[in-house]
Amino acid sequence: MTLRSMTTYARFEQTIEDWWLFIELKSVNHRFCDVNIRCPRFLIPIEDKIRKAVQKTLIRGRVDISIQMDAGKESVPQFIPNIELTRSYIQAVKELSNSLGLEYNLDVTTLLSIVRDAITARDIERDYEQIWQVLSKGLTSALNDAVLMAEQEGKILVSSLREHLELIKRLIEDIDARRDQHLREAQAALFARIEELLGSLKELDMQRLHQEAAILADRLDITEEIVRAKSHIAQIEKILSGEPPCGRRLDFLLQELFREVNTMASKSCDDDISQKVVDIKAELEILREQVQNLV
Repeated sequence: MTLRSMTTYARFEQTIEDWWLFIELKSVNHRFCDVNIRCPRFLIPIEDKIRKAVQKTLIRGRVDISIQMDAGKESVPQFIPNIELTRSYIQAVKELSNSLGLEYNLDVTTLLSIVRDAITARDIERDYEQIWQVLSKGLTSALNDAVLMAEQEGKILVSSLREHLELIKRLIEDIDARRDQHLREAQAALFARIEELLGSLKELDMQRLHQEAAILADRLDITEEIVRAKSHIAQIEKILSGEPPCGRRLDFLLQELFREVNTMASKSCDDDISQKVVDIKAELEILREQVQNLV
């Protein structure tokens, strides 16, 4: 299975078993799978089935799905006049006008605007099992098209992620290569500074000096951070070659990678390493933004 983008679109329109069916689906990135459905009232009883089908297939994203479904005359509700209610209202108006000496003037338009339930709509009996069979065919087709587009977008996104990740790997290798030299330079600078400060003294506690140099080396050592950073990168590469969902895991690993390179800069106090860390951070920001759109 290919990693997928959360950004996708699909459209389906076809007549199935005398039903005209239209489905339009749009999805953008979102932390969860949030499905917003617009459909005719008579589909409300199976709205939950629609939502579950979408969530099972798309997994994550803000999904807006619009459904139109019509079976011609068979899908038109019946309108039933409420004769007794209307007759009772007219009789009351006549009595009121006679009692008060008012002119009686009541037409159908006025009557319908006043008497709310003079005409009521009665939904036809529907076979929801048959409706779902028809709807699910169109929905499955639309979801398959949406997944196909999401996978195509995902391939482009993963390719870009790999390019930025390769640059980060090279920068970390450069930092790794610079690490030992930086430690030697820091220790040499320490010895030179102490000799300068204590130049007039004949005796110098070399053992204590070497202890201080060892402490300095420990403080400046970024070996663990480099090892963890390489491990995070290896995990990211493995995930990019795997299956969805992966977006949240990648986001977490990028945060951990950011923390490691940040520690490298604060511990090393080396201009060259610090500059490379700045470059890595810039690449990580791009990666984190792109990862937000992966399922």
